[in-house]
Amino acid sequence: QQIVKWKQEIYRNVIQESKDLYDKYLSINSPNSIVSEKAYSSTRITSSDESIIVAKGSAGAEKINYQFAVSQMAEPAKFTIKLNSSEPIVRQFPPNASGASSLTIGDVNIPISEQDTTSTIVSKINSLCADNDIKASYSEMTGELIISRKQTGSSSDINLRVIGNDNLAQQIANDNGITFINDAGGNKFANVYGKNLEADVTDEHGRVTHISKEQNSFNIDNIDYNVNSKGTAKLTSVTDTEEAVKNMQAFVDDYNKLMDKVYGLVTTKKSKDYPPLTDAQKEDMTTEEIEKWEKKAKEGILRNDDELRAFVEDIQSAFFGDGKNIIALRKLGINESENYNKKGQISFNADTFSKALIDDSDKVYKTLAGYSSNYDDKGMFEKLKDIVYEYSGSSTSKLPKKAGIEKTASASENVYSKQIAEQERNISRLVEKMNDKEKRLYAKYSALESL
Repeated sequence: QQIVKWKQEIYRNVIQESKDLYDKYLSINSPNSIVSEKAYSSTRITSSDESIIVAKGSAGAEKINYQFAVSQMAEPAKFTIKLNSSEPIVRQFPPNASGASSLTIGDVNIPISEQDTTSTIVSKINSLCADNDIKASYSEMTGELIISRKQTGSSSDINLRVIGNDNLAQQIANDNGITFINDAGGNKFANVYGKNLEADVTDEHGRVTHISKEQNSFNIDNIDYNVNSKGTAKLTSVTDTEEAVKNMQAFVDDYNKLMDKVYGLVTTKKSKDYPPLTDAQKEDMTTEEIEKWEKKAKEGILRNDDELRAFVEDIQSAFFGDGKNIIALRKLGINESENYNKKGQISFNADTFSKALIDDSDKVYKTLAGYSSNYDDKGMFEKLKDIVYEYSGSSTSKLPKKAGIEKTASASENVYSKQIAEQERNISRLVEKMNDKEKRLYAKYSALESL
């Protein structure tokens, strides 16, 4: 039973390390992702003033030399209402003719009661308007209730309606520079709109292009721009593959470490001299002695394990099972390890990889991380991503089916857990039989003694 528990423990460690590799390098949203275009950029873009604008290129991005003159940041539709937090809100939203005090934002009515404070008004708006992409906050500094869309840009708008309170409508109009008009029912309403980012971009030849964007972060020609404030700043590209090479080297190191562990598990021979310790044996040993013994006892217990061996072989086949792939990867500085004992591992030449990025970063990206619905046309790391997920990505993957993942339904519904449970039932039955036999013998000898 102890050996099965150890097998499950080792399996779960492999599953976790595989998932860690997946999350760190094979998830497109990870900062260390090797399946995103950004991972293959051969240029670095410097900004003369990062408080105004910064930019980062992806694979295939051309070099730039631009001056950005930002005259307007993208802003959401918003308006403010002057409120005194020390005065009852109901006095600042006087009841209308029907006796109710309310504010309508879009098609949502915000009722005002005598118990309301600035804090409860903010909570009401955020709760009632949650589905309308509208948020509210209150500034103690300015004494303003701020109501805005979360979305920026000219397509962002808020419809505001003030019912039966012309003075409040006039105050909002004056404070926000907007105009209310009367609807068919004589109520005041106005539409408030957001603003686009507006900037003039001058290239190295003096040509000026005006851009208008709904967000302050946007992508043009494989370059991500993030505008932080109004002003003028210069963006310039410089050749720099250091970050991409460093990230790839880190991946190779972590990947090889995982492959080394898994291949070691299926090839290490088991020693017959280190069986599991009994409780009685442990009582005569120190903690350090027990740890050393059990480390040796665990070695080789997964030798020739079918699933773990297939895991390594499937990955090796994806990388180096095809002659065309081998040639393509070699041109990028990625080769199969020449050491027979390092099956599945890869060697990495940073200089070759860096040169390939400088020559054609888009080609490097497509070779390694290009996506296709056809498996054979996928980049190498997209194939690796599929394999790692197939073996350890979810509770229904191949390795979890055998050992389970803690804190999921598979923790008990797996091969090893069922084996352990069956062994425990067998032990319980044997103990019960021994106890029954002991009782019978005791009763027999008690009867003899009474003669």
